[in-house]
Amino acid sequence: MTFKILDSKQKAEAYFEDGAPKLIRAGEKEICLVRKGNEYFAFDNACPHMGAMLHQGNTNHFHEIVCPLHTYRFNMKSGEESNKRCRSMKTYYVHANEAGLFIDC
Repeated sequence: MTFKILDSKQKAEAYFEDGAPKLIRAGEKEICLVRKGNEYFAFDNACPHMGAMLHQGNTNHFHEIVCPLHTYRFNMKSGEESNKRCRSMKTYYVHANEAGLFIDC
């Protein structure tokens, strides 16, 4: 299912600060969404290790989200934890165009 998050690419760029995780809702799901430059990454907000809220974490220059609880690092595109210490997080496809910002869940 595809959800429209914002009405335009320009609104998305203004709303999502570069590298700053934000919590969004798509239907029943809580999703963490991050903009890095012109790319958008979306994944389950709950860390697969212990359930910490990833939108409260940070991103790094390796395109990873760093969990605020135990500092596990997950690749925002593939979902894999950098040291393979736990299962991968669920990622979602995000696309932006002049009609808006969309996420497929």
